[in-house]
Amino acid sequence: MRETLSIKDLFQMVKKRIALIFIITSLITAITGIVSFFILSPVYQASTQILVNQSKESKELYNVGEIQTNIQLIETYGEIIKSPMLLEKVKDRLNLDLTNSALSEQINIVSKGNSQIFTIKVESSDPKLAVDVASAITDIFQEEIKALMNVNNVNVLSKATIGDNSSPIKPNPIMNMIQACFAGVIISIVLIFLLEFFDNTIKVESDIEEHLNMPMLGIVNFMDNKKKRK
Repeated sequence: MRETLSIKDLFQMVKKRIALIFIITSLITAITGIVSFFILSPVYQASTQILVNQSKESKELYNVGEIQTNIQLIETYGEIIKSPMLLEKVKDRLNLDLTNSALSEQINIVSKGNSQIFTIKVESSDPKLAVDVASAITDIFQEEIKALMNVNNVNVLSKATIGDNSSPIKPNPIMNMIQACFAGVIISIVLIFLLEFFDNTIKVESDIEEHLNMPMLGIVNFMDNKKKRK
């Protein structure tokens, strides 16, 4: 293979093996679709929003210092929610046969910037279980935070729900197949380059000069031995 390739060479290389690109891309896309549609279990997500605000006893309508403190507390609250103590209480309430680690992996705490609102998201293959776990976490967290930190600045903005369409968040078969299609094209092109790089066979006249470093003196035309002279 030459050390430098022109755009024309690259185009001819791809064009010559276009069938290979199509086969590999189709195969990868089909396998991804089968796995996404028929093998992977759907995962549902329930979410609820928590507001960390000023205590009701506060006489000031807008206390910047207290609001900033509440924002900083969100990270601490997230750690408490995923703590073994709270997870054990959730498992006991719902009678779950899960380890703390497995249950913690299903829980995700999301907060945005300087917002006093954070979201508790729970993922599960059972949509009802996802809602039950999110609701139990919210209820137990509200009960425990008062005793643990002697504060009363947590309010639930929305109850745990799956969503209007109740569709799973993953897998997304269509998106997976689109990504697999792009991956198939890239893998095919890389494979083509590797095949060309390790291919030392002589196919055209220019390959003789390139591989043997010898000038070409002439060309012998193909002779058909079966063809008889008249």
